[in-house]
Amino acid sequence: MRYSHITLVCVLAILLNSCSKILFINGMYSGKGNPHVFVFSEDSTFKYEYHGVWYSESSGTWQKKRNTIFINSFEQRDKMPIEYQKTKNDKKKAIINVKINISDKPESDYICFPYINGKSMFEDPEKGSYSFDTKGPVDSICFLIAKRPFILRGTGYKMGYDDVKTKTIYPHMSAAENLDVSVDIVDYLFGYKVFKDEKLELKNGKIIFKERGKKNKLYLKK
Repeated sequence: MRYSHITLVCVLAILLNSCSKILFINGMYSGKGNPHVFVFSEDSTFKYEYHGVWYSESSGTWQKKRNTIFINSFEQRDKMPIEYQKTKNDKKKAIINVKINISDKPESDYICFPYINGKSMFEDPEKGSYSFDTKGPVDSICFLIAKRPFILRGTGYKMGYDDVKTKTIYPHMSAAENLDVSVDIVDYLFGYKVFKDEKLELKNGKIIFKERGKKNKLYLKK
């Protein structure tokens, strides 16, 4: 009888701890005048939205450890895929051909800003696919992809998005070579924020979310 009583107490303690975890975290957290919104569900999933200058969103899973919540987005890719091929040419300069691959939207909706050897090449490249040349060697190159549709598709905050980087490639090309670069546009990455083991602090019934050095205090919306 004594052992049954101890077992029952242990089971109740586990259940109460589990319930308190869910009840404490479950719900929408936001702040007055704060652009960040988190919604935590009982199935250990979350949704996130940012309604600032640019719109962004995310979704994934959460796990509570003591006074910290760890969140991870379902999608962990945060860079556009890029492929390249080098060929010879009969000119005394390196020629870079940029090809945008997108099936359901005009390629002119996107602008590829090139960074060669870590430095920006120019501030106003053509929209969509284009070519340019450079006289110096190209050891590394990556692109910052901006989504700038001629016709804005969406309403409110969802009309503007953060730019997305490609992976950096290392062609080590010199003069008299062509570099054919192919950028596959993954459109949902625009406006998608990736969380990788992001820490949210629990304190006095609120969540503290640190973003770019700023502490955002978010409260449970009742």
